[in-house]
Amino acid sequence: MVVDNPLESTNDKSPGLSVVIVTVYSSWYLEQCLTSLEHQVGAPEMEIITVYDERIDDVSELKEKFPCVRFHFVSGLQTQEKLRAAGAVLSQGKIVALTVDHCTPEENWCRRIIEEHAGPYAAVGGALEKGMQPDTAINWAVHFYDYCNYGYYQNPVSRGLARDLSDGNVSYKREALNKVADIWMDSFHVPFVNRALLASGGKLLLSPDIIVYQNRNIDFGRAVQVAYRRGRVFGSTRVLRTGPYKRVFYTFCSFILPLLLLGRFVINMLYKRSQMAAIAKAFPFIVLLAVLWSLGEFMGYLTGRAIFKSGQTYD
Repeated sequence: MVVDNPLESTNDKSPGLSVVIVTVYSSWYLEQCLTSLEHQVGAPEMEIITVYDERIDDVSELKEKFPCVRFHFVSGLQTQEKLRAAGAVLSQGKIVALTVDHCTPEENWCRRIIEEHAGPYAAVGGALEKGMQPDTAINWAVHFYDYCNYGYYQNPVSRGLARDLSDGNVSYKREALNKVADIWMDSFHVPFVNRALLASGGKLLLSPDIIVYQNRNIDFGRAVQVAYRRGRVFGSTRVLRTGPYKRVFYTFCSFILPLLLLGRFVINMLYKRSQMAAIAKAFPFIVLLAVLWSLGEFMGYLTGRAIFKSGQTYD
């Protein structure tokens, strides 16, 4: 369904680029992200919107340090998808770029996004590299399985048409988002938006030159919780858009999902031969996290519900 002007209308005075930062981790991470955007090389006229909720500590100092940034508070404790939707609705740019507070874009990020959107692409995404967090096995495991989608977004990536793009490094033409606004206006799940664009004939471009560095430091206990919860949210959201037969199919396929995910990872990394020492160190944790994600996805299909009560999140 095409929705007329679901976003704020654009005109000749609208910025070329809107950058929406989903802020769910801390004001410290957000400051690093905003600093990297402040020092972009060859950036177009743009607006920066950071969307946050009650879990983020005081941002008054950041408001003073970055007066040109729009800080938008959403009451309660929200999922990343809810915050992302709120930011996208507020944006006014002709191109809408999305990232997360723990990601710091490379200095040419904005310029390259605009350059690539000169082509016939509904969405453009790029690579994710591990940033400055400690080189622990669990940090590497989360980087590979989650942020890099089992190695898919880890450089080297081949420039070309893609099947999906990362929610930490993706941008959309406004008119493309308008066409699928019913998919994301309430909750912006990047994988489902990307699939809707592909189904409507849109093209997704993956570029190795559009890079963000993800810097989240996470401990083992938190990592296993997040893997299960995100898997369950994915499954419960997916069944909202499928019929009963597909739901049964997805539920039974969950039993072999760990093998499929790990097979994808092995194929990706053998092809790229990148960060092999880190992979060897992190692989046992990657196996565990893949199993927990699959279990969560299975429960999402089975129950049709995420596990979260009011006030709970799954960052």
